[in-house]
Formats: sequence, structure tokens, C-alpha cells
Amino acid sequence: MNKRFSFRSIVALAFTSLAMAQAAFAAPTVTVPLQVSPERATTLAVWEPAQVRGVVLFSTGHGSWPERYDALLQAWREAGFAVVAPLHVDSMKYPEREKFSPQQGFMERLSDMKAASAYAAAHWPAVPVAAAGHSYGTLISLALGGAMADMAPLRDPSVTAVVGYSSPGRIPGLVTPTTYASVAVPVLIVTGDRDFVPGFVSDAKDHLYPVETAPAGDKFALVLAGGEHNLVGDESEAAYLRARDVGTAFLRAEVLDDAAAASVLDAPDSQTERWLRR
Repeated sequence: MNKRFSFRSIVALAFTSLAMAQAAFAAPTVTVPLQVSPERATTLAVWEPAQVRGVVLFSTGHGSWPERYDALLQAWREAGFAVVAPLHVDSMKYPEREKFSPQQGFMERLSDMKAASAYAAAHWPAVPVAAAGHSYGTLISLALGGAMADMAPLRDPSVTAVVGYSSPGRIPGLVTPTTYASVAVPVLIVTGDRDFVPGFVSDAKDHLYPVETAPAGDKFALVLAGGEHNLVGDESEAAYLRARDVGTAFLRAEVLDDAAAASVLDAPDSQTERWLRR
């Protein structure tokens, strides 16, 4: 990767991600070692249902860790999805976090997701796969769906849909007008009208950029009234249940071909939510 980009925004995202309220987590089904490369290993948190109908590759927000999203990922498990989420090197829980620069962290996230995808393929072969993420993790998930092809071939061919909760916004030097032009799968972005990152994202509409600039067709964005940047990391948020349920419906519709779930994506605008469809 030969493009330079500003990481002041990534630091801002880290502090915002870590503002999530603590909750009583039910914990993953299992946490296993994940060999990412010959030089590095991490851990992979797995939420596995009794019958696996689909798989979700999940990438956390910057500085965060998988268990902070337990309520959301448990809901997906209950819907029949096995969720796999690696501990990224930028996580506050990663033992050697200080050894990785922000630039290295970006590439290591992609390596983490490649290893997580290989784990899923080995454990649940021939099961349909989606990618999902929060904030910085949304950008990583969109890359698995084909974004940033002008930078490098990052597409994971197993990924058939992407769900993103918020986004990192328009990171200078990284997110360009062509970043999402190569997205090749259906996308849902869920954000809120109070989705700000102090010092970086001052206009909540920036989070709509992936849907606005990706090729039209099966692209959805939902803006929830009162929704903030951590609307799925803090289940006390008023918008949390709607964000969870719409994300789950999108996965069922796009990954499992569930027609009833697809009808959720046709909801009209209201005082509490606004849709963008392309």
C-alpha cells in the first residue's frame, strides 16, 4: 500500500469507541487461537448457534474488542449465524498493541479478517458468508466486499453482503471519491443523526458516503434519530434495538434469501428514522 493517509482520525475513533458503556456480557461460545501469519497470532471470538445457516465475519471499532458487541452478536447467533471476530492489534486488549503503528494496524486488520474467513470456511464449508463491522471495522468489512480496489485487491470472494454500523467517515488520504466504487455486494449502513467523532466527523451525513458512492443496487442506509457513534456498542441507546433488528433482517434477507426479512428494508421514513436506498 503506497498511499499515505492521516491517522489523527483513527486515534479519535479509538477514544470514541472506548466510550461505550460497560455491560454484563454473556461471552462468546468459545475463544480460540488464530494464527494470522507465521510471525503473529491473535484470538478469535466465536458465537456459534446449534444450527449454522450463515456466517458473519465481524471487525470491531478501533481500540475495541469483540466481547463489547456481545448483545448484537448474540442476536445474530440466535438468528442462525455463526459470528467470528478477531482481536485486532489496535485493541486495548491486544497484548503487544504498542508494537504496531496505525499504518501497520490497518494491514494487520485485513490479515486478521483473511484468517477469520479461512477459519469459517474450514468449520462451516458451503455456508453463505457476510462481513460486518462497527466504525473502522465497517471500512474493513467494505474492503472484503470489494471496496478500495484502486488501492489493492482486498475483496474476499466468499462475502456476499456487508453490514456496517456507522463508519470511520472520510479518512483523509484513505477514503477517496473512488474508494467505494468497486463495492460488489449488497450493503447496509446504520448510523444516527448524532453520529459524530469529535475532532474528525462533524457532519453525521459523512457516514452515508459508502452508500452514496457505491454502485447502485441493493445499497441501503438507515439514519436513526438520536443515534450516536456507539449505537450498537451500548445497548442502553434508544436506537439500539432498531439498529440490531434492521441489521439482523438485512443479513437474513441478503444471506439467507428470507423474503419476510426483506420487507423490513422497505419500511417508510418516520419521525424516528430516515432511509437512503440506491
